[in-house]
Amino acid sequence: MAKTLQDQILDDVLSRYPKRSAAVEALSELLGVRKDAIYRRLRGDTILSPKEINLLAQTYKISVDSYIFNQSDALFFTYSVFTREINNMGDYLDGVAENLQRVKQLPDVNIYYAASEVNFFYYNFFPELISFKLYIWGRAFWEFEYLKNRPFDFDVISHPEMEKTQEVLKSFLEIDTKELWSPNILFNTLSQIEYFLSMGVFRNPSDALVICDRMTQLVDHWQLMAESGSKFMLGTGPDAALSSLELFHHEVLVTSDAILVSSSAGKALFNIFNNPNYLLTSDEMMCNHQEDWFKKAIGKSTPISLNNAKSRALYFNHLRSRIAETRLRIEQGI
Repeated sequence: MAKTLQDQILDDVLSRYPKRSAAVEALSELLGVRKDAIYRRLRGDTILSPKEINLLAQTYKISVDSYIFNQSDALFFTYSVFTREINNMGDYLDGVAENLQRVKQLPDVNIYYAASEVNFFYYNFFPELISFKLYIWGRAFWEFEYLKNRPFDFDVISHPEMEKTQEVLKSFLEIDTKELWSPNILFNTLSQIEYFLSMGVFRNPSDALVICDRMTQLVDHWQLMAESGSKFMLGTGPDAALSSLELFHHEVLVTSDAILVSSSAGKALFNIFNNPNYLLTSDEMMCNHQEDWFKKAIGKSTPISLNNAKSRALYFNHLRSRIAETRLRIEQGI
């Protein structure tokens, strides 16, 4: 027997929660009815009103059209720029932290991450790196008025905001990830260092060298994590591992950044669009398609975590050489 529109909508909502009881409680609060009334709707004894369907669709970003017309090529995405206003760096960090908390609550959760450049979470290992990236985004993309004429220095992030970066980092490090990296993963950031230095944006030009040094230290830490197949904080080691890390490298396949959250409760795809912004969908067809892509791409890639010591050394030495080349050009220009 074919599922009704109500069945499909409520199944979609249930998939967002680790337990049916948690979904029932949330629906009870959202629709303003008792839990037994929610169970009647789940059984089909009570029909959802048009107002309730509209509220569920808006709250859970459900594309009702895709159920009605069953279009295989029609997808529903939300765009972070439209769903959350970013007025300062703290707003962005709060949004990232909230998404991570939702992900961590999912059962049997794993993240697939295709990275053409350094993913945002790893910048948080070093205050100098995350300060630089947030400054760039705040000035060039979010166009914060308070950064318009402010030169860059390492005090650009407030202490409360810096504390948030560490909360975000720890949350990410607690989630198992399978990551597929491009050989040019450092290109964007290294180019930004040189560009903004040439534009006279650095209050102290020697800070550009400090950022290069921190990037080298980041590469060193990556290599340690890759060797152990686990993620851990600076100053610790595999004995203090917070989650597993499977790392792969491919010369060609990674041309854009995508994050697939996969769990027994459902899937969600974050597609980086105009970094640091992203498109988000929980469309089952799209998420399954992306998961298939990840599995095929990983199968064609070179593992650089755990036992593949030679490929790992070649990859990370390549990254160090790119940083050294940038650092030398900066030294010659200062």
